[in-house]
Amino acid sequence: MKRRFYERFQVEDVINFFSGQLLQAKSSDGAQVFLQSIKITRRPLPNGYQEAFRRLQHPYLAPILDLIEEENELLLVHPPFAGDPLPLTVNKERAMDPEVAVRIVGKCFKTLRDLERLPLPLSATLDPKNILLNGHKPLILFYYMKDPKTPRFDEKWRELLYYLLTGQAPMGGLKQCEAELERRKIPSRVAKLALMSLDRKHPYADVLHAVESYIDAKAGNQGSGLSRKNAASKKTKRKGVVTTVTIAAAALVLVTLAVSQWKPEESYTGLFENPDNAVGQQGGDQINTGDSLVQSIHFSNDKTHFSLPYTLTGNSNLRGEFELAKLNGFFGYLESSDGNAQYGIHINKQGSIELYHTMGSKMTKVGVSGDGYKVRPGKKYTFEILYYPNEPLRLAFSEEGQPEKWIATGITPVSGELKMRFTGKEGAVLYYPVPNPVTDKQMVERVWMNQQPWHLDFGQAVLTLDDEQRSRLRVFPATQVRLGANDATKFSFVPNTTEDLFQVDIQTINNARYRLVLEGKEKKASLFKLDEKIEKVAEKPLDGEGDTLYTVMIKPSFTKLTIDLVRGSNKTTLEYTDKSPILIRDVTLQNRNGFELVEEKEKINDTQ
Repeated sequence: MKRRFYERFQVEDVINFFSGQLLQAKSSDGAQVFLQSIKITRRPLPNGYQEAFRRLQHPYLAPILDLIEEENELLLVHPPFAGDPLPLTVNKERAMDPEVAVRIVGKCFKTLRDLERLPLPLSATLDPKNILLNGHKPLILFYYMKDPKTPRFDEKWRELLYYLLTGQAPMGGLKQCEAELERRKIPSRVAKLALMSLDRKHPYADVLHAVESYIDAKAGNQGSGLSRKNAASKKTKRKGVVTTVTIAAAALVLVTLAVSQWKPEESYTGLFENPDNAVGQQGGDQINTGDSLVQSIHFSNDKTHFSLPYTLTGNSNLRGEFELAKLNGFFGYLESSDGNAQYGIHINKQGSIELYHTMGSKMTKVGVSGDGYKVRPGKKYTFEILYYPNEPLRLAFSEEGQPEKWIATGITPVSGELKMRFTGKEGAVLYYPVPNPVTDKQMVERVWMNQQPWHLDFGQAVLTLDDEQRSRLRVFPATQVRLGANDATKFSFVPNTTEDLFQVDIQTINNARYRLVLEGKEKKASLFKLDEKIEKVAEKPLDGEGDTLYTVMIKPSFTKLTIDLVRGSNKTTLEYTDKSPILIRDVTLQNRNGFELVEEKEKINDTQ
């Protein structure tokens, strides 16, 4: 059978692991995805398994956008996901709080049970190297297909609790492990759970039952006291560094990389070196623009490089302009002080903006604007870069005199001192960029998004105005937008197609999660509660034909959650009452095909 996924994706990295492969790739529209390869070990495959996978939304597994069946393997298509690699979070000097450790183990054990219950049963190793942490939520990376005829021996689950408590794998026999737990003053009940798990006399089912019983007892007896302890623990815990899966794997040296590097259409020899053919700082013309004096840097085929003489250190907004007489390749990138990492853009021969980062000599494309936004020759563009240490970079491009602004947020946190460098050819002109310190992030971000409450967590979008002077955000695929609690009470969007499946995730202050799913093809709306298991708590048919604009109103009232969906003159209402108060923290929006957010008319009237 032909490997169909090569027709849909360009593979950039192949990460080999004993339970499968994780491929970093880009789709035909330039969106970054991760492909997980699962070897098919038995046939026939059960009916309906593909749809079950596509609908699988598990809090401790990477989201699945699509599934592709090849001759000997299944490929799961994941959006970008992130977390702290467990071995970088827990070590001998920084072991995990015992109560938190037991809950983490309980979540991982239940995830294995959920994988086994799929129409096509799967499993996963609980080796710490196969687990990411996002706060106190684990995310299991790789799975494998279970085959009852040829079971595989994998008992890494036995060591997980001991590892979390001590920061190391068990050494010696049970006596040595018991002594180490006593030395670390682990509470006796938790220590007994760890030793029971290590003792091969106890099967997995017994250990799972013991862990769940302990968690249930603690939840019933300690209540708010445990919450206070966890809150204090969080204050002292280091701030998590969000790490993409590929960087996590490289940092841990867990895998061997077979790199299929992306290269721009033009080959630049020594692009990331200090070239002799640099454009001098004083080499440009002095252009008087009224009140200010702006220096222009003119590139040529002989003078192709220019570096700004200053570094970005703290919260900064770098703003400049450029003009390209022709599309012959233009780079702008921020470089770390040691020269080992670069984060930047490349404008290709078609005018598309390609986002990339490099580590050492390896360049990885993380997104491309494609036909969604293109730079035109002979036009002047303003570019902006928002740099907040330990956060992904934010970029914006806008053509002079045009309302559209292309914006993007990366997926890799950036820190340290950064130098700004540019590479261009004949006909490229750079108008000297000016950095400004950012003292009010909230104000800057409101201006960045034209006073709209939309926050781009990662991905790309185009911000523009319609004929009614309403702001619109055209969101690209593989992009997530977040709304704060106040702004989530009412928002409007347009799906790309009438049969789209649209997803709204609601996060509460006490970390409860709900998911609203609008299924255009099935013409229904469903509300799920995402807890240890995914539970559908409400469902209604979607009314309204013709009108593509949806208005969503999320109205929590103590323990009751009410969601109104308005489409044209029709309204659909979903209601759910929980046991605990529902206080919304934020709402995130995603769709595999992209969507469009529309400014509320009431907000326009308020400003007029």
